[in-house]
Amino acid sequence: MGDEASKINKSVNAFVAQDPVSLAQWYHLDSNILDETREIGVYLPPSYKEQPDKDYPVIYLLDGDKTNLLGMSAIVESLSTDALEKQVPEFIVIAIPNTHRARDLTPTATDLIFKGKVLAKIEGSGGADIFLNFLETELLPKIDYTFRTTETKVLVGMSFGGLFAGHVLLHRPKLFSHYLLADATYVWDDNYLNRMLHKSKNLSSHKVKVFMALANNDHIGAHGVANLAWGNEFFDNLQSQSNDTFNVSKRYFPNERHGTVMMLAWYHGLIALFKKSP
Repeated sequence: MGDEASKINKSVNAFVAQDPVSLAQWYHLDSNILDETREIGVYLPPSYKEQPDKDYPVIYLLDGDKTNLLGMSAIVESLSTDALEKQVPEFIVIAIPNTHRARDLTPTATDLIFKGKVLAKIEGSGGADIFLNFLETELLPKIDYTFRTTETKVLVGMSFGGLFAGHVLLHRPKLFSHYLLADATYVWDDNYLNRMLHKSKNLSSHKVKVFMALANNDHIGAHGVANLAWGNEFFDNLQSQSNDTFNVSKRYFPNERHGTVMMLAWYHGLIALFKKSP
């Protein structure tokens, strides 16, 4: 047994990675608008260095911590391979981690309230427009200058991130070409997104594609039921403006909750937004 153990130990010691895999590079961007330094993760597709004349579409991932960047990059890299029939193109993925999530991703200064009851105190809320200015005037131009990008830009947001993505769609729709909203917080500020949609200019003149994922949140009570109802209302209101250039689709996941739907939303959403017709 001693000799066998010694052989195994020598074998394990010899098993050293010769070509370490680097998923992404992390950068720091000093923001004058936010008055802080933001960490930004950048995933480049496998062919980026091999094809120096090729430009790539870009996914901007809100709540972009290292785990979510790993998940998103794995999905897009897999779906863009021959093995999975190249259902989507290769993407650059830009991950935007949070420093103050509630501040940056909520459009109005309020708590999370439903039918007069405070569900959660939200300190510092209402900074979405400032964060949007950071994206538009600092981050996106920096990415376009540094990397080889196309005009295709996808904004991906979950929960508060979905709320923010909906806010951008309504107020600056041309900033992104595609929007993926994963179980957005439709109950924010008394049905904020639908109220703003009724006030917004017609979206049908814009060349934009939207995918909405909705989860089953009946287990959390009336506000969970309302979130689904108002999400469906938002979809119906958007779809009423759809045409050849403004396209809206959705998928309901009855067996998924708010906390479990994200990866499925990304997978099915990217296919819905980018899969070519046969």
